[in-house]
Amino acid sequence: MCGMKLQQIGNSLKKLDSSQIAITENFTKSLINVNCLLKNLNHTEQYWKALHLFQQIHSSHHLKPDHYTLSTALTACSNLHDIKVGSQLHGHAIRSGLNEFPHVSNTLLSLYAKLRDIVLVKIVFDEIQRPDIYSWTTLLSACTKLGELEYAFWMFDRSPQENVAIWNAIITGCAEKGHYEVVFNLFEKMHVLGGKT
Repeated sequence: MCGMKLQQIGNSLKKLDSSQIAITENFTKSLINVNCLLKNLNHTEQYWKALHLFQQIHSSHHLKPDHYTLSTALTACSNLHDIKVGSQLHGHAIRSGLNEFPHVSNTLLSLYAKLRDIVLVKIVFDEIQRPDIYSWTTLLSACTKLGELEYAFWMFDRSPQENVAIWNAIITGCAEKGHYEVVFNLFEKMHVLGGKT
């Protein structure tokens, strides 16, 4: 369904400025349509339009943004490196309870990692009741890339290490920072663990 809507509206969006995207148009009468539109705006790198549309939906009485709507708006903030709007959306996530959805909390992790705010990355991660693989890999990647190796390894020891993505996150982060001896030691540890990873 989303694909059909994207085909119908995708090409016309490239010509619109944000003031022309109004919640009274037909395709915004359904949250599914709005979410498809937001996804398309992000996909076509029209992040300000996505945030403008989110703001319109949020302030209207017609539709209530859901976890997908919010995570898509957070993705736009992340791509714009906009800490101010991102923080406001984080506050909205907490007030509305949408931060309980893994998709939202993981998008918040990505936002703060991209903004290089390791303190907020740690806070968001600690608030996740059941971190999934994406949560763990985002945390470990952010920690290694931002020079928090000791914390990264402390968390790595608590992670579900049977998942290759988690190993890749910490190995890649260490390699990108030039910690080749650490990378070599991790590969040796993986080899010793054998089929468990």
